[in-house]
Amino acid sequence: MDPEEKQLIGSILSDESEVQMYERKQTRKKSKLSLNAKEFQPILVQSNEKIEILGENHGYETLTYNSTNTQPQIINERQKEKKPSIKIYHDLKQLQFSPKKHQTMQPITPPQTFYFTFNSHPSLQEDNQVQLQLRQDDYQFRNCLDQICGNQNASRNLQKIFDNGTFLQRSMIFETIEKNLIKTSKDLFGNYLVQKIFLSGEKQWKLSLFHLFQGYCVELSKNQYASRVMNRMIEFLKFEDHNLQIQFMDEIKQHVRQLINDNNGCYVLLSCLENFDYKLCEYMKKHIEQSVYSMSQHTYGCRIIQFMLQKQYSQSLLDQIMDVSQQLCICEFGNYIIQFILKSNFKQQKMELFRIIKSNFQTLSYNKYGSNVVEVFLDVIEQEDIKFITNIMLNADLENNYLFVAFATHPFGNYVFKKFLQLDQQYIIPVLGIMKRHPEILQQINTSEYGQKIFSVVERSIQFI
Repeated sequence: MDPEEKQLIGSILSDESEVQMYERKQTRKKSKLSLNAKEFQPILVQSNEKIEILGENHGYETLTYNSTNTQPQIINERQKEKKPSIKIYHDLKQLQFSPKKHQTMQPITPPQTFYFTFNSHPSLQEDNQVQLQLRQDDYQFRNCLDQICGNQNASRNLQKIFDNGTFLQRSMIFETIEKNLIKTSKDLFGNYLVQKIFLSGEKQWKLSLFHLFQGYCVELSKNQYASRVMNRMIEFLKFEDHNLQIQFMDEIKQHVRQLINDNNGCYVLLSCLENFDYKLCEYMKKHIEQSVYSMSQHTYGCRIIQFMLQKQYSQSLLDQIMDVSQQLCICEFGNYIIQFILKSNFKQQKMELFRIIKSNFQTLSYNKYGSNVVEVFLDVIEQEDIKFITNIMLNADLENNYLFVAFATHPFGNYVFKKFLQLDQQYIIPVLGIMKRHPEILQQINTSEYGQKIFSVVERSIQFI
């Protein structure tokens, strides 16, 4: 054999050995087949085996697939051990697995029944406890009870239910209020529900609230919203046992001074005066006499003073009023006390007020509250006083114009001039004649901002001269 042939044969043999060596070294790649792999395509056959696959976070709900039905069904099972496991059973007709967290399918549950339990007032139940069963359609009512304070819509709904609902619902509303009575009474919307109980609730409920209020009456009387509740309670006590009225008055008796200086407190005291026997409230008199000016600064304070003047003649109270009468004439609420005296039969005090008004006629007429006093004064004055006022109207002002023109064009004086034109014409005819003879004066009144409001009255007044 030639050397070249040997060399060729040797190279061939060496190549095959290298190939064999490479094939020995190359390991076979293991196929990783998992349940999520594409290659895993189990064929469900009608056999007696069943595979159940449980994940780590499985719970009560599992999703079941039947080989004969492709639609998933939701079933409930007992909670199993929270560890990954694979259990193989015979009967391979169903494939079960737990839903993942991102799945949103939920089991269909039957309608639930809610139970509401509370401690009732002894007068409403036996064994001091009542259990009320609410079905799901009463959920809104129960939600309103939870928002009895601070929610306008809830308060309105509960008021309607209290008027038209069942006794069971009314009882629930009462029980909820009873548990939070002080807070509810002070609430902007809740106080209306407490008032409802005193207006149309059971008598036993009203008495129960009255006893719960003991010790808080002064505090609640000074509150803007709770004072309304106190007023309703006083109206209820008006027709109840006289001892209950005494019990209430004894509590506030030591704090009358505080209530007199508070607008809301005056509202409660006024309610006592209007609904209780005056003898029960007579002790207030000395406190009122000492606080005439401060009480006249708010609405209900001046009404208390008027009530006291109307109920019983009191010279000492009248003297206190007359001492500050000039200040009361221009006071926002105090002017009503002066008006009351002008319309009353207190002759001595009326004459004194006439003198004060006539000497300050223009000043009071140009004041927002003083003009109200002057209007009442013009309603009650006599003939001599009318002539006096007419002379004032004919005086000249700083611009050498008639003073009645200044009255007619003033923001508040125009009301006084309008009232003046309604007096007996035979006494005011000098003023009417001047306006008729001088059309420019009428034009001046008609073109002014406030004069044009009374111009129709002016025209009617001079029409028949």
